[in-house]
This record gives sequence, structure tokens and C-alpha cells, in this order.
Amino acid sequence: MARTRRGTPAKTDTTTQAQTEGRKTKRTGKLSTAEARREYQRRYYQMHKEKAKEYQRQYNLTHKKKARGGRGRASFVAPREVVRSTYNTTDIMHSPVEKTIRILEKIIRGERFFTM
Repeated sequence: MARTRRGTPAKTDTTTQAQTEGRKTKRTGKLSTAEARREYQRRYYQMHKEKAKEYQRQYNLTHKKKARGGRGRASFVAPREVVRSTYNTTDIMHSPVEKTIRILEKIIRGERFFTM
């Protein structure tokens, strides 16, 4: 969908190509479907701009961004926090023997919980 330039105000009364050629034919006040959609979206955005900004502010306060590292060798490693804190029976049953042993050790040490 094409967009109008930011500085260009949307027109409600448009003229046809004939006017630029010298003829004085003018359209009635109706907009084409695409123009009407653009006008509707522009008005909707203008009416709800403050609400959208407030929503974005609240979202940024409640959601933590992933830590980012720079480029190259000098950058620091920024791992994500471990989200999962439990293991269930399928984790133990469907994992290789070495991993099962590590899982059981973590459960015994109390680092992770076990759920049925």
C-alpha cells in the first residue's frame, strides 16, 4: 500500500488529470478507495497517538530487553537468564544417559525442581 509523504496533507477535494492539462473539470468530493483508506488511517493515528505512546511506555517498563553485546573479540558475553526451573518425567526418560545423570544431580542438589 502506497503512503503519502509525511508533510503532505491529505486532500478531501481532489482534481483530475484534466485540470492540469488546462480543462477545468473537477471531481465531486469523493475519494478513491485507497485515498479514503489513507485518510482514515491518518485520522485514526492522530486520534490515538497519545494512547499508543502511553502503551509503549508501559510495555518498556514491564518487559526487559535482552542484554546486547558489541562486535569483535572485546565484546562481553550477555547470556539470557535461565527461565526454566523444573524437569518433568519426559525430560528424564527421553534424554541420553549422560544428560539424565546431570539432570538427576541438579534435582538432588536442589538447583532444579522435579514435577510429575
